[in-house]
Amino acid sequence: MKFLNSFQDFLKYSLLIALFSILSYASPFGNKLIVPIVELDKDPKHYAYVPAFDLKVGESGEIVRWFTKEHSTIVARAAVVEIKDARAKIAFEPFEGLEQGAFPAPILFPKKGDEVIFRSFNDRAFLVAPSQEIYEKIQAAYPDVTWLHPDLLAAYLMDVGHTSPVKGDFRKVCTQYAAGIVYLVNLNEGQALDCQTFIAIKKDYITGRAPVDERMLPFFSRIGIDNQNWFTYLINNVTTRDYYLYFDALLKGDISDEDATFFGRVTKYFTNQIKIFSKGAR
Repeated sequence: MKFLNSFQDFLKYSLLIALFSILSYASPFGNKLIVPIVELDKDPKHYAYVPAFDLKVGESGEIVRWFTKEHSTIVARAAVVEIKDARAKIAFEPFEGLEQGAFPAPILFPKKGDEVIFRSFNDRAFLVAPSQEIYEKIQAAYPDVTWLHPDLLAAYLMDVGHTSPVKGDFRKVCTQYAAGIVYLVNLNEGQALDCQTFIAIKKDYITGRAPVDERMLPFFSRIGIDNQNWFTYLINNVTTRDYYLYFDALLKGDISDEDATFFGRVTKYFTNQIKIFSKGAR
């Protein structure tokens, strides 16, 4: 009974924190939520359970452990994989956002009582749009969001040698700039995607379609027309000279992380040629 009472006190305390967070923080893409881990799977130890509240499948967060009232650390990154009976099942993996090469990485495993913080950075987002007009249209529709300029994303891609962004690029750049959302203009709708899982958190239909002659590659930024030629390439037998074709394929899962690199594309090209040759030889 004593354990039950202590757990109930802990749950109430966590809910008060969550309520305070919701009242003091607002984002059109979801309010910050702090919930406790109430159970872990015994075997295999890859999943934990938290109160669901308004969580959605695909939302990601961080698992935090408090050592004292002043000291805490991020134990792991988490993502909601199932919601059932008012509980959210979360998968988790080691958190790499705070790695420091000069120091050994702590080996910690989530445990009951750890806090899971969702939507910490949902008020910070990258906006990926085909034209300046649509970019500014979305900005104006969500004035409470801190929009990180797409030049940062374009510069990151050029630095790592990627000709278009893949999901792995978004995960890394969002971690680097503490963003929780990628807002992607796709066809006639806008999709607010969780940066880490690429699952749609919210959709709207306020964008419209950019004319062909106004579409920039790989997305609107201020890198200049001359530098846009650097982003042009062939992939999956579809020329990514069209913004909408590329990002539609990315959302459908037709483009892997390897497809962004030169050697990844070359490998795919030769693989496809071998398949064509094999069919013709039959």
